[in-house]
Amino acid sequence: MSLVLTAAQMRAVDRAAMVDLGLPGIVLMENAGRGVVDLINRHMPLGPGLVVTVVCGAGQNGGDGFVIARHLANQGARVTVLLAAAATRISGDAAVFAGVVNQLKAIPQVDLSGETTVTRWVRELAGSAVIVDALFGTGLRADVTGAAAAAIVAMNQTPALRVAVDIPSGLDADTGVAPGVAVAADITATMGCRKLGLVLDAAARVGQVVVVDLGVSIDGLAAAARAVGPLCHWLEPAAVGKLLPRRASTAHKGSAGHLLLIAGSPGKTGAAVLAARAALRGGAGLVTVASTGAGQVALDAKLVEAMSAAYAVGDDAEADSFGRLADLAGGMRAVAIGPGIPTGPAMKGLVARLVADLPRPMVVDADALNLLGGAAAAVLRGAPAARVLTPHPGEMGRLLGMATAEVQRDRLGCARRLAAEANAVVVLKGARTVIATPDGTAYINPAATAALATGGSGDVLTGLVGALLVQGLAAVDAACAAVFVHGQAAESAIATLGTQHLIAGDLPEGVARVLDNLDSGLSFGAGLGTLAP
Repeated sequence: MSLVLTAAQMRAVDRAAMVDLGLPGIVLMENAGRGVVDLINRHMPLGPGLVVTVVCGAGQNGGDGFVIARHLANQGARVTVLLAAAATRISGDAAVFAGVVNQLKAIPQVDLSGETTVTRWVRELAGSAVIVDALFGTGLRADVTGAAAAAIVAMNQTPALRVAVDIPSGLDADTGVAPGVAVAADITATMGCRKLGLVLDAAARVGQVVVVDLGVSIDGLAAAARAVGPLCHWLEPAAVGKLLPRRASTAHKGSAGHLLLIAGSPGKTGAAVLAARAALRGGAGLVTVASTGAGQVALDAKLVEAMSAAYAVGDDAEADSFGRLADLAGGMRAVAIGPGIPTGPAMKGLVARLVADLPRPMVVDADALNLLGGAAAAVLRGAPAARVLTPHPGEMGRLLGMATAEVQRDRLGCARRLAAEANAVVVLKGARTVIATPDGTAYINPAATAALATGGSGDVLTGLVGALLVQGLAAVDAACAAVFVHGQAAESAIATLGTQHLIAGDLPEGVARVLDNLDSGLSFGAGLGTLAP
């Protein structure tokens, strides 16, 4: 898993590289620029026929731009530099490389620092095959105005390959929000590691994000980033593959783990079936689905590989329901609760008691979360075993007492808050699912597909988390692996069914295919190909 840093954390890493390792900033800037040129060359071979315009600001990002311009020209491209800031404002390492470009007569420079007319910028950009955005980078602290704003609008209007250096100018490096105008990048060449603003909002116009090697191990400087705030990680196939359990040749159904799945009720048994099937495809040796009496009858007509049990005769929990479930759980390694359960008043009390007292790792989802509501953190805080909560944004809003829109504006912050308050691993579902732990460490899943916008997909995830828990994975590892595999199972199914036609019942078989590929170390198709840095 690779790091995803805030702007402040990346500045701390840069300082550590310069101070602790003695690597001069000018070397980092040179490495950054050269890496972007290599990236451009992979997309459009360099030569005299390639016309490139580099738009430079006054800061470090502009300095990267001057390095890029020099190396492009050295490799034969026809390069022009457009200045969106007066040359007198360029300082530090950026000024060194600006001075070098000044000496190279083969690279024309046009000072447009006072030009706020978009048409003039469009005219200067006309004919470019590649436009390099080296305006602001991660240091932007306000809405873009003046010449820079005109430059961004013009870049977006020009038909060319737009390559953003570090982060598209105008985009907030920590949130991915563009309060004003922002470059719509085709490729973002980000330095050293991904930035939060590039990954949190799946709709942000960052294009393909490629990490540029700065010549220093960012992971080796993680302590500097951690001193600023908790770390965030990007889930990747190789790392997830290492988390997965492997069955010994002597394994049997008992050694593979037995999951108690508390799910289903009349009219909602499909949720239980989906979760049970996902758990079995995810490697659980045995699954017992516990439901109401009427729910068990309906489930027995649907379940094939899973077993069933009843914790109540009627449609709500009963006085001895906790005892029945506790006895069942005593012979099992983990519990999953929530998909399709009844929502009566007695069930509310039963759910609270189960999550607070049952000494087994547990994944809590769907109506179990809704029944806990705003009391969730207090109920969960002292639980005797690990808890994984898997809310979607609406459920998260109910747990935290806030509107869904507020949750969506700060998904990472909300996941970290609930994880800390509930002392649990929190999986905030959605495009770019966020996983957070009580100490603030977080993980972001690459998947962002509309194919999962179908009823029951969350039930499949619940069953998969449960399957990994019964196979001995720690709660955070089970959550990360399940979320990643779930997303890639959707990608696998899309290949034959299409984005608009996938249903949750298609996912368990996709789970099996993805797990097999990860086990075997095989390469993936288009769904995972974009994850490699």
